[in-house]
Amino acid sequence: MKNKYFLSAAVIISSFLFAGCVSISKNLASFSEVEQKAVASNEIRAVQISDCHFSKEKPLFDALVSAINQLNPDVIFMTGDQAVSVESIKIMEHYLKKLDVPCPKFVINGNWEYSPKTHVPEHFDEYHQALKNSDFKLLINQGETLDFNGKKLVLFGLDSLLGGSPSFEGFVPDKAAANIVLGHCPLLFDQLLSGEIPILMLSGHTHGGQVLLFGKAVYFPEGTGKYYSGVYKKDGNTLYVSTGVGNSSLEIRNLPPCLEVITLKFDSENNYVGAEFQTIEVEP
Repeated sequence: MKNKYFLSAAVIISSFLFAGCVSISKNLASFSEVEQKAVASNEIRAVQISDCHFSKEKPLFDALVSAINQLNPDVIFMTGDQAVSVESIKIMEHYLKKLDVPCPKFVINGNWEYSPKTHVPEHFDEYHQALKNSDFKLLINQGETLDFNGKKLVLFGLDSLLGGSPSFEGFVPDKAAANIVLGHCPLLFDQLLSGEIPILMLSGHTHGGQVLLFGKAVYFPEGTGKYYSGVYKKDGNTLYVSTGVGNSSLEIRNLPPCLEVITLKFDSENNYVGAEFQTIEVEP
């Protein structure tokens, strides 16, 4: 009898977890299709990775690096929660150095980089040096303007909403450019400037709920607000929330680990006209 109850419980739990996987899988793009698609002269291909949580060496991270190298993007954004312990700093550097893509690479801090329990704040110089060694530029309420053969990208990286002190001071959007804000917590979207110039914010933090039961998340962390995954629009601006790569706290996840491909599109006069978003599952 006990075995019967145990089997029934296992079936129910498996159904819950499978339902979560199916719900997110419907939004995934084919990696081969994206990889084989040539970047047009009026496009910039960006890759976003988020919430890697480099806690230990994993085949998942090798697969992530391999996928990015094959995609060969024009720019890479890493949107927080990469270092989750002092030990993870070296693991992070180990994998980021394997990125064999000669393009600009930018990173922002998430809440884990500031958490006292990780002890990363006490080793911030080591963390920052590991990023430099991996050719990643850390943006803390800082901006950068990039030019891709006349196509401009105005980038601004916010400090973490949780543990940090985010500020938009110094962020000046350009009407013709793709104006992108990196903000780990999607709730920062509510603080975004509204006006005639559209702004795209890229966030993570939520893990999409990490574990879904019948397609619904049971928990979202502080800083999520109503923005848990995918595309949101408000006052002419756009938010894209990545469900991320790694796991937070518990090694349990029934959403596929994902990276995001963002194709920034421009017209014949190099004016930014919009973005296309594709989520790709990272398969170890």
